[in-house]
Amino acid sequence: MPMAQPYESPQTEVGMPSPPPLAKPVWNVWWTLLWGITLILIWQLVQAIGMVIYMISEGILGEYISSKGKMSEQELMDRIMDGDLIGILSFVSIFAVCPAAWLIGKIKKPWGGMDYLGHERVKWWGWPIWLTITFILMMGMNALGPMLGLDEMHDSMITMAKSTDYPVLLFLGIAVGAPFVEEFIFRGVLWRGFRKSRLGLWGTIILTTIFWSALHIQYMNEPVIFIFLFIFGIILGLAREKTGNIWVPVTMHALNNGISAIVMLTTEFPA
Repeated sequence: MPMAQPYESPQTEVGMPSPPPLAKPVWNVWWTLLWGITLILIWQLVQAIGMVIYMISEGILGEYISSKGKMSEQELMDRIMDGDLIGILSFVSIFAVCPAAWLIGKIKKPWGGMDYLGHERVKWWGWPIWLTITFILMMGMNALGPMLGLDEMHDSMITMAKSTDYPVLLFLGIAVGAPFVEEFIFRGVLWRGFRKSRLGLWGTIILTTIFWSALHIQYMNEPVIFIFLFIFGIILGLAREKTGNIWVPVTMHALNNGISAIVMLTTEFPA
């Protein structure tokens, strides 16, 4: 007779714990800087091509060449500071810069384009909170501006408002074009690379804010405006960090610029 097998207690098979997800690699700091510079150059190239086309169509380029240097750079700038042109070029820049930013994220495997720029889901209450913060900051700026010596609208805004024949074009450029382009560069591509580096959160916020503020060189002679821009840049960075979504700072930026554009376009200026 076969011998009985000794009793064996049932074995519970314990599954191996799943490994933690690997961190997705990002562009390092130097590549991030290179991509940021590339995006800014693409942006400026679109602006330059549009300006040249406008100068040729309006005969300004011919006048500048025939003047043999007699037309000053200031006079030339005054001739091309057309509100409609600025609005169109700012809006059109979206279609060059934003796809390029998306591609920079896409080619960094295994990221997707918008995933790299920041596309996490935002809780419903996050939107009104960040938009309210933006609105409060604007109201504070308007209230404190006169007390700090800022009594009038900046000259560049007055020039754009007075020179536009189609205010909707200028509005689209200021309230839509600028927020999309600037946020995709600074709180998108630059943010992702810097944030994963040794800079950490506050190093990333400060550096991207400095770069972003430096673009608004026209306000360098207005410290109050420049301080507001710097504070707003920090808040945009905090919104990007807390939500993980690029569309939150884009929307905040659009709200700020949209209100400013409406005030600019509805103010009556002396001829």
